[in-house]
Amino acid sequence: MELVLALAGIFGVVVLLLILTHLRPLTEEEVRQLGTKRRSKQVRRYFSFERGEFSVSKEFKKRMEPSGRFYPISESLQKFPPVAAALLKYKKHEWAIIAFERNKEIFLIWLNKGLNRSSVSPYLSPEAMGKVADERGATSILEFHNHPNPDPNYLVCTKPSDLDLATAKACSSVLNERGLNLVSFVCERGRHYEYFLSPADTFLPLLEFVQEINDVNGQSRLTNLKLHIERMI
Repeated sequence: MELVLALAGIFGVVVLLLILTHLRPLTEEEVRQLGTKRRSKQVRRYFSFERGEFSVSKEFKKRMEPSGRFYPISESLQKFPPVAAALLKYKKHEWAIIAFERNKEIFLIWLNKGLNRSSVSPYLSPEAMGKVADERGATSILEFHNHPNPDPNYLVCTKPSDLDLATAKACSSVLNERGLNLVSFVCERGRHYEYFLSPADTFLPLLEFVQEINDVNGQSRLTNLKLHIERMI
């Protein structure tokens, strides 16, 4: 019992010291850290997607143009990844889907078929994607491709390849520079798996979050403590 009380006392002293040392205002770097954390959470909320499997028109799937074509649609951002995965379900070759988003709505998609079961590249270059996005007022581009699974009982094809990751990174450098966000997915057996997210600096700008924190930073010791706790936890 005495040991428990002693440990509780030590814990209390540690907590008190932590509180006392975090009653000061946040430094410039700490404000930036907290701002980055808040922005990351907001970006994640914006790009939150429904899970599960959806069904789509079989007739539309049959008419998907292998050589590439634009299709105007109207689907919510949150619901579109399951829709894209449904479009690619049961495809024996790899396909690519490029989706254009504004105001949380997917309003235009591009589809094209790959040359074989092991690889596919969009027939739209990152520069071409950016041009279309600029002309149509898009905010984000979502990329999808499927991994046909030759033996679902023994193989799992839900992970991006090294080439997938390198391609997404290269594409994001072009699109982000134009103020466009990029989200990339691999699809397998009707389900989508996000593997890359790169928001543009101009999307939900960090400066706005920093300013919001600076507006209250230093107003009171209690406010300072709350900001420190939010930054650390």
